[in-house]
Amino acid sequence: MGRAIASVKGVTEVDVNLETKEAVVEFEETRTDLEQIRAAVREAGYEPL
Repeated sequence: MGRAIASVKGVTEVDVNLETKEAVVEFEETRTDLEQIRAAVREAGYEPL
């Protein structure tokens, strides 16, 4: 999942914790938005919250 999120243009940092099933994402709001990040998570086979 981390690679999928990192591939979104504008994402600057991703920290995925598989134990807690959480990801902390830093991104440039002028280059992407949460919906694009959520779409990348779905494409990787996960369901974003």
